[in-house]
Amino acid sequence: MSAITSRLSSPRLQRKLLWIGGSVVVVGVVVAVVAFVWDTPKTLQLPTTNRPAQIAKKEKTVPLDPQAKVVGERFIETAVARVNLDESWKLVAPALKDGFTRKVWKSGAIPVIPYPADTSSPAPVKIDYSYKDKALLLVLLTPKKGVATKPQLFLLGLSAFGNGKHRHWLVDYWAPYGAPKIPQS
Repeated sequence: MSAITSRLSSPRLQRKLLWIGGSVVVVGVVVAVVAFVWDTPKTLQLPTTNRPAQIAKKEKTVPLDPQAKVVGERFIETAVARVNLDESWKLVAPALKDGFTRKVWKSGAIPVIPYPADTSSPAPVKIDYSYKDKALLLVLLTPKKGVATKPQLFLLGLSAFGNGKHRHWLVDYWAPYGAPKIPQS
């Protein structure tokens, strides 16, 4: 008996060859299903039209309304700092209050990320955009003295509501800018 014949009669090698052969068959079946049965993008083509494309109108940039800045500052002093939450209720848009009652809001369990901001002086602000009825600001908050936390950038979104004398700004977005910091232990 030759060395190859004796090697092929080994039960261990036969099991290995069975596994390898089975794997090749499974891969072949998967390739065949993908090649002949699976829908290709050609068969899933979206219908086309002769109508012109709809392009969003570019809004005209305007200077930030000073009243919007006042509302943003007051929002930080109340809702973010968790001081006088009753007043902060009047500064937020309905979208931010959604599902909250005034009583729950005053408890502090609100969808506003808190920060121990030093509100003794205005925070540096960069206007990301300012349109007639909406604005987005980047606000750099620094912590109160004695609080061991780093300064943090926040996004503050404002929208105008009402017309004429009843027009007023409300905060409709508040979130930290970038990924949250993971505390070092």
